[in-house]
Amino acid sequence: MITLFDLAAKEPVKTWSLNVWKTRYVLGLKNLPYKTLYIDYPDLEAAEKAGGIPPYGARGNGQPLYTAPAIVDDATGAALPDSYKIAEYLDRAYPDTPKAFPPGSEALQAAFYDHFNEVVSPIWHIILPKVPAILNPPAAEYFHRTRSETFGKPLEQLGPVGEARVEAWAKLKAGFDTLNGWYSKSSGPYFMGETASFADFIVGGLFVAARICFGEDSAEWKDLQTWNDGRWSTLLKDLDKYASEN
Repeated sequence: MITLFDLAAKEPVKTWSLNVWKTRYVLGLKNLPYKTLYIDYPDLEAAEKAGGIPPYGARGNGQPLYTAPAIVDDATGAALPDSYKIAEYLDRAYPDTPKAFPPGSEALQAAFYDHFNEVVSPIWHIILPKVPAILNPPAAEYFHRTRSETFGKPLEQLGPVGEARVEAWAKLKAGFDTLNGWYSKSSGPYFMGETASFADFIVGGLFVAARICFGEDSAEWKDLQTWNDGRWSTLLKDLDKYASEN
């Protein structure tokens, strides 16, 4: 059995992290059974250490950074973080299942992964201040404190306001226009044509997080769904067959 380490959220939200959703989609694509441990931010390091999972990387102060997703695979003894590395591992460990990285697409997928955050970068300062509202109180305090330290200002002041927000939103739309240009060269609804792959799961994960953090009744979410003739909301619906919130 595979154990997925996920970030807990406040009811009625169950699973929200865009990075964890990448791994959920991969597990669903491969139809691999798994169970989820939902863990609040302050408890994540201890839980992953107990599971034998190494740190994702290092913080700015040199301390180890533990984050989600991470998995432990009882069948092989593997324990690792990082959605991209997890997808690579699952392709290797379960070769008879559909590939997150279809053969021959590895370099293209890596390029997409590297450039995606740059293309959609305006969304981060807009969406991050929304995150504490969906977390349990200890995690909300932790997220607010640590991100405020990272950005050198209170988290609620991170998001642009007024004309700056209008400009940031327009820049974000332009980024999705770029993504749309890439997708428009595909022969099918997915980045690789008729086959869903990790690139689609990156986009899907972001849209799940946006829907939850902005709220389904928000102006932001309603606007996002219309972009590029509804391509992204259609993609999100198409990925439902790989989605699980177990």
